[in-house]
Amino acid sequence: MTRRRDTSRSTRSASTAAPDRYAVVGHPVAHSWSPEIHLLFARQTHQNITYEKLEAPLDGFQEFALGLREAGYRGLNVTIPFKIDAAKLADDLTPRARAASAVNTLKFERDRILGDNTDGIGFVRDVTQRMKFKLEGAAILILGAGGGVRGLIGALLDAKPKWIAVANRTHGRAQELAEEFGIEAIHFDEVPAEHFDLVINGTASSLSHEAPPIDPETFDDCTLAYDLVYAPRPTPFMELAKRGGARHVCDGLGMLIEQAAESFYVWRGVRPDTAPVYRELRRRLDAQHAGTAAAR
Repeated sequence: MTRRRDTSRSTRSASTAAPDRYAVVGHPVAHSWSPEIHLLFARQTHQNITYEKLEAPLDGFQEFALGLREAGYRGLNVTIPFKIDAAKLADDLTPRARAASAVNTLKFERDRILGDNTDGIGFVRDVTQRMKFKLEGAAILILGAGGGVRGLIGALLDAKPKWIAVANRTHGRAQELAEEFGIEAIHFDEVPAEHFDLVINGTASSLSHEAPPIDPETFDDCTLAYDLVYAPRPTPFMELAKRGGARHVCDGLGMLIEQAAESFYVWRGVRPDTAPVYRELRRRLDAQHAGTAAAR
């Protein structure tokens, strides 16, 4: 007689195992849709996880993150304004995180903390695959010089654009970034004199429902204006770009999903399909916009 191995115990233990815990940490963080994205990824790939959004104190990110590690969290996404703090916390940095000096993904290993930056690859995948924009040979303007922008530049340079310029309210910060990456820093009032195929808003202006201080002429003959902020309705930057003549405008939902997919792969070793997640999140944002408009 052939004996059949009893797998009921292992099946039960696997199905009742405590989920692995993850979170996005920022300040503010209430607006984040990262939990919805990662839970859709988990459902699609059959991963047993939880994912939260947590607000850390502005002057206490490292202690907050270490406390989560002690509490059993397996990894964190890091958003404004803690990406540079996260790079300092990590014991090991991936090459792309080291190049950016900023981290948006922390993986808690047994005795080490790995820091990665998935912003750049997330942006490039969204722009080239979903938006069908050709980065090679393009003239690119980046507004802002914070941790989010730092994560983009290396991946953009790898795509061989014609040139990249960065403009920031504090020109000194733009100059530091330009010198570090070998790109150009320009003043806001110099922007309209140049031609750009792609204009990226990496400032936090849209979170304050404001447009960055640039002339609408900036977008004359611009093919794509891309706001890293995502919202249920066009951001002030997108509206300004459209008025100025940009052929295509979009928010950062696609980048958010693509960088999240890369983080998910770093943590779980599984790469989710982003297209259905984008469609579902866009549907939810559109419904939120419609509900807000109806309530007015």
